[in-house]
Amino acid sequence: MKKYIFPSATVLFSIMILMASCGKEVDKPVAPQFIFKHNVNGFELQKGVMNYTNQSGNPYQVDELQYFISEITLNTTAGNSIPVTADNAIHYVDINIPSTLEWNPKTRLPVTDYSSITFVFGINEAKNKTGLFVNPPERDMFWPDMMGGGFHLMKMNGEWKAEGDTIKPFNFHIGTGMNETGTVFYQNYFTVTLPLNIHTGTLSNVFTITMNIEKWFEAPNVWNWNVTGGQIMQNQDAMHKACENGANAFQVTHEGKDIVYHD
Repeated sequence: MKKYIFPSATVLFSIMILMASCGKEVDKPVAPQFIFKHNVNGFELQKGVMNYTNQSGNPYQVDELQYFISEITLNTTAGNSIPVTADNAIHYVDINIPSTLEWNPKTRLPVTDYSSITFVFGINEAKNKTGLFVNPPERDMFWPDMMGGGFHLMKMNGEWKAEGDTIKPFNFHIGTGMNETGTVFYQNYFTVTLPLNIHTGTLSNVFTITMNIEKWFEAPNVWNWNVTGGQIMQNQDAMHKACENGANAFQVTHEGKDIVYHD
């Protein structure tokens, strides 16, 4: 009589795991994480220290920096746009509130190749209305109703050394602009698109968006606080020039480790 030897439950389980792991490589989509960093001339911003100088020779320091990022989209090499933040989600960034330096949307990224990332700096016209935020700290970014209402897109506060070595404050604020008579309003949010060359479906998708603060004062408009002065909220020409510069102030890097299943 032949004897049959049946494998134990442990052996059967091992065989099942082995069979499941065999075959074609598989990528698994995961939700992204966004990290916000702030540099000056390639190094991390040092707050409250006047050790920076712009191209006009103005020594300056940054004490506070607050702004909104919204409508993050990833663009595929096939020409599709994948919204990462649902319902035009808006994120508040404040260098003095560490928790705001990360954003963790729940959207899982489709497994594919991506060529660029797009986001809105600030808040679009349809969303940027008085009353959008009712709780601090976002609420404290309000923009005066008589100047168009809604909210600041950015507040950068600090000091610069004026002629005669006089220390003066600056409030580099961007929001809704208006003409001299207050009858025409201008939107100053802008769209940024940055190149990527990545394949998602990874153990982690961490995108670091870095603001290079010196770029706000460089090109295409060389900034000189001795000419512009420290306050630009009621100066649409200055805010427009600031936005032209700001479009060049960002870079993005991506980190991730592929999950690969193989024989």
